[in-house]
Amino acid sequence: MSALAAQAGLQEHWVDPYGVPRRVSSDTLRSLLDSMGLPGGTAARVRESRAAVESIGSRPELLVGYAGGAVRLPGLPLGPCLLEPEEGSAPQAGLRIACDESGAWLRAPSQPGYYRLHPRCGESVRLAIAPCRSETAASRMLARRERLWGVAAQIYSLRTTDEDPVKATWGHGDFAAVRRLAQQLAREGADALMLSPAHAMFSADPAACSPYCPSSRLFLNAAYAAPADVLGEDAVRKAMRSLAEVDWAALDAPRRIDWPRACAARMRLLRRLHHGLAGFGPHVQADYRHFLGSRGETLRDHAVFECLQADASVASDHQGKSLPWTQWKSCWRDPGTPEVRAYAAEHASEVDFHCFLQWLAAASLDQAHRAACRAGMRIGLMADLAVGTSPAGSQAWSQAGHLLAGVSVGAPPDIHNPLGQNWRLTAFSPQALRTHAQAPFLAVLRASLEHVGGLRIDHIAGFERLWVIPEGGEAADGAYLRMPARELLALTALEAWRRQALVIGENLGTVPAGLDAALRQNGILGMDVLWFMQQPGLGPGRVSFTPSKRWPPHAVAMATTHDLPTLAGWWQGVDIAQRAHARLLGPHETAVELRARRAEDRSQLWKCVAGPDCAAPPHRAPIPALLGFVAATPCPLMLAALEDLAGEGEAPNVPGTVHAFPNWRRRMPADAVGACASAPWRQRFEAIRRWRGPA
Repeated sequence: MSALAAQAGLQEHWVDPYGVPRRVSSDTLRSLLDSMGLPGGTAARVRESRAAVESIGSRPELLVGYAGGAVRLPGLPLGPCLLEPEEGSAPQAGLRIACDESGAWLRAPSQPGYYRLHPRCGESVRLAIAPCRSETAASRMLARRERLWGVAAQIYSLRTTDEDPVKATWGHGDFAAVRRLAQQLAREGADALMLSPAHAMFSADPAACSPYCPSSRLFLNAAYAAPADVLGEDAVRKAMRSLAEVDWAALDAPRRIDWPRACAARMRLLRRLHHGLAGFGPHVQADYRHFLGSRGETLRDHAVFECLQADASVASDHQGKSLPWTQWKSCWRDPGTPEVRAYAAEHASEVDFHCFLQWLAAASLDQAHRAACRAGMRIGLMADLAVGTSPAGSQAWSQAGHLLAGVSVGAPPDIHNPLGQNWRLTAFSPQALRTHAQAPFLAVLRASLEHVGGLRIDHIAGFERLWVIPEGGEAADGAYLRMPARELLALTALEAWRRQALVIGENLGTVPAGLDAALRQNGILGMDVLWFMQQPGLGPGRVSFTPSKRWPPHAVAMATTHDLPTLAGWWQGVDIAQRAHARLLGPHETAVELRARRAEDRSQLWKCVAGPDCAAPPHRAPIPALLGFVAATPCPLMLAALEDLAGEGEAPNVPGTVHAFPNWRRRMPADAVGACASAPWRQRFEAIRRWRGPA
């Protein structure tokens, strides 16, 4: 079974963050192999499973190379060939497939793109030619020694206050609030606004609000649509008047988002607008028809799933309890069944409503990005690509064959999360990616890049390997599954080059050897986060913080992330209290010891920021000084969390918790656009601008 596991990409042996060798149990390997459709219970089954793995893509349908480099062509005949660009330019003749000790190869064209290679005899094959490193957005920024800065914001947390309810937010942020914030930040000198994931969520279950556990990464969160930006304020004002019983101001008042209440009111408004779609004029009609045609069956499947999940006759048991699609009757579990087709036809108006929501969300996100660029941002909006999707979501329902089944993705125990993490997500099957020429991954990547100028990829170590946990197992009971990192990274570089977009890879935590070098090779910036920029200090077990000038430049500089404490929270030890309250401390940790260690870290950080001869660290977090310290790094882009600009003590998310804290429900205390003029915000902006000056 060990040989089968290795052949399937499962890593039986691994080393934990403390340097201790670990071995995956045979029960875990057997369970994971079963979930991959590769049973190994008997010798005969092992042989059958090994043969099945060998038959998957003996010659890949998509071969990846780099502009001007050698592309390996396993199984292709030697001799003359024709290279045909897929985007319409003239074919290249006079080429030859050569051979060396490693096998057949071809010199790749100098122009990145997708090509069809036609050998003299035999079947043709597709090539994806990624740009060389110097042609990527990140490499150009490094070469020009650019020192840009921007802000990272949680979309839902944004608040817009206005006496006119059409211009206000209705319980949570949306793409109109994003547009207004981006325009204001551009006036402050920012070049980027990085957003939390905007993937499609569950319209029938808005309480499932974690943006990193979406229903589909192919579409957008319909609750973020900004109808006034697309259809005009008068149309929205008219629709709001028809819903006179809704108190829009009351929705916007609380500091915590009531997702079911806010989404219910918003959906009622959007339904009124959908009913009047025919009256919005020929330009709107043509744009909507084009959107429907360009998204095709994939959009239809997502819309049908949204309808089915909201239909109690389909998605509930006899007691009215909602069921995941995996527990629906078999006729509803596949978008291609006659029953699902008939249902879609019978509920055509409702299906069209969910298509309308996606068009509205896409159009308003696109307008927000264009507005950011017109206001002066050189990058504009940056999206965030979650590592996977919910196994209960529309993408898992409509594309079950592309995703891992019966397992959850997470992370093994490490120094910061000693119990490990189970994210309860599914992700792409490496066998399916190979079988489908990486098309499922490309579809998600293109959807994420479509309306933005940059992309952050969450847990990019998952391109190299995923920690997969058997269904029902603990986070520590998993194993690493090897992924096609070379292909995924090269395709990311190519798609980013096609859109001239900047890509950031979240390379925090346990990172496989060689991944950082691979990111640089593909023009993908890593992430340098203040809390992790430490080096050995004087004395055993002691550390000191790395001076900002010594931070490695091939990364984005950040003080924190959505999963880590804010500047104020770290300074006061809020995160320690939260972990203790949620019982997330490791077996050898105590809150008292962690607070003592934090006091030492705080002192060391202050010496690094203010100088070795400085006075004792201040009682309150010196946010301008800390932001200035991060801004002074040689990194080409610095991102400040919106929570730090606002001086917030709580982070958007406390990892490892679901109900203990209001994760993904915290809102900004005030309108961020208006707050930019306040004295605290101006001091923090000025600190960033001062240290982000010329290199």
